[in-house]
Parts: sequence; structure tokens; C-alpha cells
Amino acid sequence: MLLSIVATQSSDSLFQLGNTYYENEQYETAARTYEQLENDYSHEYLYLNLGNSYYRMGELGNAVWSYEKAYSIAPRDQDIIYNLNFVRSQVRDRIIPPDNFFIFSLYTAFLDKTTILDISVLGGLLFIIISIIYLMNSYLLIPEKLNSIINSTLIFTLVFLIWVSVDKYWKFTDINEAIVISTSVDVRSAPIQRGENVVFRVHEGTKAQITAVESGWYEIILLDGKKGWLSTQDMRKL
Repeated sequence: MLLSIVATQSSDSLFQLGNTYYENEQYETAARTYEQLENDYSHEYLYLNLGNSYYRMGELGNAVWSYEKAYSIAPRDQDIIYNLNFVRSQVRDRIIPPDNFFIFSLYTAFLDKTTILDISVLGGLLFIIISIIYLMNSYLLIPEKLNSIINSTLIFTLVFLIWVSVDKYWKFTDINEAIVISTSVDVRSAPIQRGENVVFRVHEGTKAQITAVESGWYEIILLDGKKGWLSTQDMRKL
């Protein structure tokens, strides 16, 4: 417990030190301080301040990366949403994903705006409701027809929450994404540095999914379906 308290105090002091550097417009030193803290701690305000520092330094790719990390922790925070949308608007590669069916769009939006903690809380509340319904049924306090409707609704909600939790877990464990942090870089058809194998070019701040990894290289796929290979030095994994 003592070690935990000391570590917490140390991290708070380091965070405040980074804030002081930022307020004094020492953005590079502030970013280094936040990065040092990021090695051991993960918090939305840490990534938010880190993103602000990188943006002030003119490093758009690292700013996008930081705001994306903050968004993954607190997807409903309005400051994070605003900053992320603002830097996304400055990325040169404006890739618009294809339209999905209305229901799928709603589901994707729900999945995007919820966290594992949200799903756990909803699941806990659902089991409390199920327990209350069970007790009421024991004393015949609910009409049979109404009880049937309630049970069907609860079963559907439970199945939906289980599906969402599995989908969320799969996204975190199996889908690897990264942000381009180099100003401009060629994407190649194979993991080798040759002039004739350039297929297209991406710019700082572009987000891509990593589909394969080789020594020093990532195979990426963009939202529009373009695929190719980039050096690991040109990207930062989320």
C-alpha cells in the first residue's frame, strides 16, 4: 500500500510538472514529461495534454495518436472529441469510409461510444433487474402476459450486451491500428525499399489497420481498401 501511495504521488507530481512546462510554452519538454508518465500510466487527461503539446509542436501525427488514445478511454468527453475532430480535419488524406446500412451505423456508433466499464455497469444493472423480476414472480405480483414481454425483453438485452462485450473485446485484442507520424511517406507493394514498388503515398495523421508484421515493416489497409507496406518507424501503434 505504501509503495502504491508513493507511486501515485510521484505520477501526480510528474503530471503537474508536465502541465507547468506546457503553461510556460515549453512544449517539447512537456511532451517528454507526459511520455515518461505514459510508460506506466494510462489516463484520458494525460493523452489529452500530450496531444495538445504535440499539436503545439506541429507534430500532427503524434497529436492524432494522443487524441485517439484519449478517445479510446473516454469516448464521450467533449474536449477530446472536439480536439480529435479538429486535428482529423487537418490530415491531408481525407479518407471517407463507405456508407453502412442504417442499423449497422447505429450499432457502430453505440459500440464506439461505450467502454468495457459501461458494458459491465449495464450488465450489473440488468442482473439486478432480473433478480427483482424473479422475486416479484415468486409472489405472483406480475401478470403472466406482462411477465412474458418483460422476460423476452430482458433476454434480448442480455444477448445484446454479451454480443457487444465480445465485439468490444475482439476489437481491443485482434484489431491493430496505427497512426502515420511521418510528414509524407511512400507505401510499397512489398516490405522492401525499392523505388519501383511504390503503390501510393500517405501523410501524417492517417489512420490505418495493421494486417501483418515483418521485421521493420507493417502491412496496412486503409478505410478505402488500399493496402501496402510501411516502415514501422513511420507509424505509431494505438
